[in-house]
Amino acid sequence: MIQKILLASGNLFFRVRNALFPVIFICLFLFTRPALFFGNELMDRFIVTVGVLAAMAGQCFRLSVIGFAYIKRGGKEGRVYADDLVIEGFYAHTRNPMYVANYLMTVGLGLMYGSPWVYFFVIPFFSYVYLSIVVAEENFLRSKFGPEYDEYCRNVHRFVPNFRGLKDSLKKFSYDWKKVIRKEYGTLFGTLFALDFIPLWKAWYIYGFAAKNTEIIVRIFLLVPGVLGYLWVRKLKKSGKLHTEDVSVEKPS
Repeated sequence: MIQKILLASGNLFFRVRNALFPVIFICLFLFTRPALFFGNELMDRFIVTVGVLAAMAGQCFRLSVIGFAYIKRGGKEGRVYADDLVIEGFYAHTRNPMYVANYLMTVGLGLMYGSPWVYFFVIPFFSYVYLSIVVAEENFLRSKFGPEYDEYCRNVHRFVPNFRGLKDSLKKFSYDWKKVIRKEYGTLFGTLFALDFIPLWKAWYIYGFAAKNTEIIVRIFLLVPGVLGYLWVRKLKKSGKLHTEDVSVEKPS
């Protein structure tokens, strides 16, 4: 019964995943307010630090996966789909490296925001979304690749990475920084924007401009180079200067 619910939910969330996450975060900003962790400023500083580290770790993991052995986002006509079973690179150490990275970023930014809505709704909700999508993908891959996929599942964890032998797994790949910038610049600048904007909004709402004017002004100015950097990279991408031969393969991610 639980498996059927997860499978149905996963297929639904897979179709709307691109719009789902921005909508949730925009609603969070519009209808909730940031808060100190359990009302304690010292504890909040610690939790915010943990959140920053988690979000940065997730973003760095995405940059690594995309740069070394990127797999195009799967799907065909809004449904889970893949031509090949990919088990190389980071996929030899966790079956869902991009989801692991995304989840770290989601939890990290949520911890920074500090609203009880994040702890009791947003993080549990995203946990369910990612799990259900993975179940849907696994159902497809198992039906298509059969024993080969079952063997892969026995050897590689669903989420928890095992980095033993990672260096050997990446030997056949070279890091393609142009591809990373071309494919990841939107997410990267979005993450950097959030890492600056959340503390800005939090300081303004909780303490007010008068109490935190220096920090608020500095953070406002820090947003400017981020926006300019995003526009510059976008221009480079459109000009074709970031083009490299893309030998990526398809898999749900």
